[in-house]
Amino acid sequence: MNPLPAPSPRPGHSRVGRREPDPVWEDVPVTSRNPAQLRRQRGGRYSGRRSLALAAAVLPLVAGMVACSAPSPTVSSSPTVSAGTVSQAPALAQQASAVPNLATAGASPSSSATAAPSGVPHAVEAALQTLLASSPQPSREQIRQSLSSAGIAPAAVEVSASVTPTGLTADAVDVGVLSGTECVMAQVRSGTVESSVLPVLPNGRCFIGSVQR
Repeated sequence: MNPLPAPSPRPGHSRVGRREPDPVWEDVPVTSRNPAQLRRQRGGRYSGRRSLALAAAVLPLVAGMVACSAPSPTVSSSPTVSAGTVSQAPALAQQASAVPNLATAGASPSSSATAAPSGVPHAVEAALQTLLASSPQPSREQIRQSLSSAGIAPAAVEVSASVTPTGLTADAVDVGVLSGTECVMAQVRSGTVESSVLPVLPNGRCFIGSVQR
């Protein structure tokens, strides 16, 4: 008995297996079955979107930088300062002109007060120097006699005490000789003499107190 012939395959079928359907690409119109071309199309679409998003983000930054870099208006205060300087200049000039007047007014009394009578200071100092050569610690009466011998009126001479209330010798003896509106003052201390010329006191004398003449 002969074997039966094998059945012939139907059109569209294969002995190996069923045919798989073609892949479907989402969001992309199927114009080609080449995957590389499909990727390029999708990449071009995504790159366009990224460019728009980047431009939208960069524009505010550029606008902010332009606003920050714009120079701010400067306000000049020189007119105010110059006006204050001009207003202060006359006041300073008036003060400067007033200072010499005050100095002159204060100097004129002192100059007239220090102008001693001619020869009186020298006569007083010379008489006391001669006395100290013989008596380094002279008494009040010795000083009066020395000045009277030099031609000075006894009524114009004032001498402080040469002895303390306890009976000790004074360290210094002050002498005042009245001459017009001035006093020739001298101090005898340790065998030396120091003299100066001062104005007369308001009481009309050279000493303050009850100093005997």
